[in-house]
Amino acid sequence: MNIALVDPIAATANVTGRAILHPEVPTVSRDSRTLQETKLVELATQLALRGHHPTVLFGDVFLDGQEWTTPEGVRIAPLNTVMRVPFHPGLLPAIPSLLGHTALREADVIQVAEYHQLSTFFSCIAAHDVAAPFVVWQETYQHMRFPGSLYQQMYESTIGSYVRAHTRRFIPRTTKAHTYLRHLQVPEGRIGPWIPTGIDVDAFLPRKTPLSTADFGWPADAPLLLVVGRLHPTKGIDLALQALRWVLRRHPDTKLVIRGSGPEGPHLVSLAKALGVENSVRFLERMPRDAMVDLYNLADIVLCPSRVDLMPFSLIEAGACGRPSVATDVGAIRDIVVDDRTGIIIKERSARALGTAICGLLDDPEKRVALGSEARKRAEQRFAITLIAEEFIDVYRDAAS
Repeated sequence: MNIALVDPIAATANVTGRAILHPEVPTVSRDSRTLQETKLVELATQLALRGHHPTVLFGDVFLDGQEWTTPEGVRIAPLNTVMRVPFHPGLLPAIPSLLGHTALREADVIQVAEYHQLSTFFSCIAAHDVAAPFVVWQETYQHMRFPGSLYQQMYESTIGSYVRAHTRRFIPRTTKAHTYLRHLQVPEGRIGPWIPTGIDVDAFLPRKTPLSTADFGWPADAPLLLVVGRLHPTKGIDLALQALRWVLRRHPDTKLVIRGSGPEGPHLVSLAKALGVENSVRFLERMPRDAMVDLYNLADIVLCPSRVDLMPFSLIEAGACGRPSVATDVGAIRDIVVDDRTGIIIKERSARALGTAICGLLDDPEKRVALGSEARKRAEQRFAITLIAEEFIDVYRDAAS
């Protein structure tokens, strides 16, 4: 099959209230390896290894306008976006060029991300024109807040009914998306199954790491906490710093590594100093995948202190590396973390609640090992990219029939 995978927003833009028109948009094509490690390209690679012919279409701002072809034969092409103000392509891509794109004209199936994207509407028209089955992989499970809600209302009142009528299958990327799709009046028979984002569990795996906390200037046996995510207010990194101060009163040797970049960086460095924990914290920039696997394996506990989130990849990757997690109860966290089996989910978003859960695991090494072992099993059974690819092939065949 010729499969077109359309996702113009290849990476999440770092948006603040001051920079809504010009957010920080990460480029994913700095090198071919980084590009091949993006989740959609990994899915496409698995499809190619099974004899199919996938094309991945990203927004041009994420690819620096370059086209790539992977060794497995996956074509990765940039999409030219229009109306860049106010619709910044890192937030809301408008891409009418999809209507005549070669990859869509030749596709046997077209898959897009998110029902409410303008690119989904244009892709849907293209699919209808060539009679190709159209599949939406839906992650979002609730309406946007103001002013985004105005855009969604306009979408619903103008083009939403067309997209619903001509979409063959809606695939929930999060379990909560199923209820959301029903709320949008999508027929039950066109929803499902749940297929989450997949990862390479042969790359993310438990292994002996050459890293040591001594590499960060700390004692070699110091307990290590890890947060991986954008340095953005929604990610709750400030909560992790506050929880660290709480934990240090009971486990004074505990350290925290924060790996990420974003607009909150300077503020978080200042906050660490104000809390008096700066000597127990290290901030790291983006790292190659292999180094990230070492970092996950060095950590005793991986944290997700988010205030708002969808399905953080870091928790899936950490679980695949056999690391237990402590996470706030937001978004689709429960799709990833099974409370008290693969990690701990806290309902109260406070430094005390987060710190208490962390201390409970630091006090119980056997439980940490047991949770990590179960997290690895869950990653293999539910999030392995090889399984995800097979599930999508079944969906494509079913949609075509």
